[in-house]
Amino acid sequence: MPLFRFSRHARLSGDFRSSLASRWPRSRSFYPRTLAFGAAALVMALAHAQEPMQRRSAQPPLFAAPASNATAPATDINRDVRPALEAANLWLGLVDVNRAAQSWQQAAPVFQRAISAQAWADNLQVARTPLGKVKSRKTNDAVFTRTIPGQPDGEYVVIQYDTVFEHKAEAHEMVTMVFGVDGRWRVAGYLVR
Repeated sequence: MPLFRFSRHARLSGDFRSSLASRWPRSRSFYPRTLAFGAAALVMALAHAQEPMQRRSAQPPLFAAPASNATAPATDINRDVRPALEAANLWLGLVDVNRAAQSWQQAAPVFQRAISAQAWADNLQVARTPLGKVKSRKTNDAVFTRTIPGQPDGEYVVIQYDTVFEHKAEAHEMVTMVFGVDGRWRVAGYLVR
């Protein structure tokens, strides 16, 4: 019996998916306003705000950014994530002051293919306006990975933030950065809840 407990514990603490998922609050029974972007699609959870959260054992939450399912073997703990973090912070600065057009232009092509500039502006206003201004934002985690499900192999950094908004004291943001052919880190996905 102790061996089973140890194996279970090792799997939970050593597996990137499990450790990443454990940082997101699971106690809430309803989705808050959620905005998720990625190559596959733009998903707004506003229409589903009153639906109970469904848990899936081997899959990320329904409205997670694509990077939440990255696997541990593809991570590189020695990779410097600071340039990606700096680019993400600059991009979030544009989002914070509602400069939707500029934030869309500075995003990665995969982001731009997933959502039009006008749809991004509309959805950004709907999702972020009720939250109010950002009072504080703290980087919780930044992890480099080479694989993201549904995306070609590349260089990605998944950044998690703990954010305090004017009208929401405890929010979590996830920004997925991709290293482009132009040599710059750009936003490929965004999630706030």
